[in-house]
Amino acid sequence: MRVAILGVGGLGRTLASELRGDPRVTSLLLIDLFGERARVLTGIRGRVAIEAKQLNVENRIALTKAIAGSDLVINTTLPRYNLGIMQAALEVRANYLDPSAAGPREIGGLAGIFEQLAMGEAFKAAGLTALVSMGLDPGISNVMARTAAERLDTVDAIRIRSGSVAALPGYTSFPLYSREVFLSDVLTPPTVWLDGALQDRAPLSEPEEYPFPPPVGSQRTYLISHEEVKTLPKYLGRPIGRVDFKYVLEPHLVQAILSLDKLGLLADAHLIRIGNQMVSFRRAFLAAFPEPSARAAARRGRVPQRRGRRPERRKASRAPRRRHAHAPRGEPEALDDRGLVPGRRRRRDRDRAHRRQSDARAGRPSRRDLGPGARVQGMGRAESPDGLVRTRARELNGAYVGSPNVR
Repeated sequence: MRVAILGVGGLGRTLASELRGDPRVTSLLLIDLFGERARVLTGIRGRVAIEAKQLNVENRIALTKAIAGSDLVINTTLPRYNLGIMQAALEVRANYLDPSAAGPREIGGLAGIFEQLAMGEAFKAAGLTALVSMGLDPGISNVMARTAAERLDTVDAIRIRSGSVAALPGYTSFPLYSREVFLSDVLTPPTVWLDGALQDRAPLSEPEEYPFPPPVGSQRTYLISHEEVKTLPKYLGRPIGRVDFKYVLEPHLVQAILSLDKLGLLADAHLIRIGNQMVSFRRAFLAAFPEPSARAAARRGRVPQRRGRRPERRKASRAPRRRHAHAPRGEPEALDDRGLVPGRRRRRDRDRAHRRQSDARAGRPSRRDLGPGARVQGMGRAESPDGLVRTRARELNGAYVGSPNVR
């Protein structure tokens, strides 16, 4: 089975790590807007080779071409891209899976999950399967409710509660899943199923102290927008009195998000200047929270060793071997808040320092020691230091990202 994973954030990276060991999988294609997030996993040693591509999934033509030949498309990008990716998967005759759905495009409009479910007949006619909103919740929560309801004639209520004991120094509250999806969940008015219809509720409404089992314990939960409230009454096959979803929320964080939205600051088009760049305020705000996959890696702590084998002894004269940044052996490296591999900048600065030391020993002038108007003699001609950088960049990468001094 040929699998394509779109979106290599925390969930996409975890799925790639799991699927590379599945005997049914013959190839893995990772696609992400940020190429480095996908390429860092290609060096993982495993039974299945991993291919990486940098691509904007909004480019429908390029997306269809990239996933052609795949048997399964797993969409772990943002939910607002679900419909376009589903249509591309259907076009190339690939099965489809995603973990969550988008809210309505406008207040009072049709929920994104129903727009996706409307494509069910097209997938069925093509002999394909599409599993939508099949994550933990929604997903496993739906399966658990269905399993319990099959033993009953009628269901008085389905109450889904979610809490945790996650904590990080310096944070009183932070999203436990995709920051962008969390923001969307908070900004979408929550609903409850009651008296045979969906009813809107206000954010942070119907607070409830819920006694979670240890070690979570009792926590205050609030209504939040979630897919199960919309889908369970329609597809469970049993009369249901009430369905609601409550989540442990920090009221101050929710109120801050709602206030920023009312001021228009969370609109994608609202830009602010940071340094010499214009960036989206929404993106800058979300970057203030820790990236989910980085938190998961921080809890890993140790690398297991095989039993019955002693660590290999090395001679004192030999320097310890370093793990290559592009060839991780076990779990993939964690990403920083920008979605990139931490430590790359430190390694780059260290390598530059080594090159300067080598130049000094050989009597070669280094670029750092030369002024902006200096010229370096090499290969029979004189060139500016920036000119050398530009030429070498083209030779190595096939493309040039210039320094501020090169015009």
